[in-house]
Amino acid sequence: MIKVFFRWTGLVVLLYILQTTIVPLITVFGIKPDLLVLVLFYIGFKNDVIPAVFAGFFLGLTQDFYSPVILGQNALSKTVAGFFAGVFNEKVMRIDPIFQLILLLLIFVIHDAVFFAVEMFKTDTPIQAIGVEMVSSTLPRALYTLFFALIPAFREYFFPSGGRR
Repeated sequence: MIKVFFRWTGLVVLLYILQTTIVPLITVFGIKPDLLVLVLFYIGFKNDVIPAVFAGFFLGLTQDFYSPVILGQNALSKTVAGFFAGVFNEKVMRIDPIFQLILLLLIFVIHDAVFFAVEMFKTDTPIQAIGVEMVSSTLPRALYTLFFALIPAFREYFFPSGGRR
């Protein structure tokens, strides 16, 4: 259990560093992949609801401290996304890689819906703005992140862990 905790913590720290240093360099038309939601999805998918909720909260809180928009906005949205990622964990049900990618898209939509809803209530923007942001920002960012999600999905599909040696 300790080994798994340190492995996930190391991966989160590495991806957080990559998110803040390398990802701005690979921005395409203002769209950046979100590696933190990707790692949160895999934490929830590989473990359970409770580790994903805690990971989502601490990832979001760290992100809130790094770029303070509305303190707690990222923590709330990543906690809710972690919960939904943990519900579909592989310990409960076996999901094929295509459905995993669809589920990752759904996690992005849930994450950004919560994020934009908090922003909408705080800044008094109309509810139509959420739909516009979801189409113009969430969908391209999620599709760009899916490209990076193919790497672990490809590895898991062709080189499954726990198999015969």
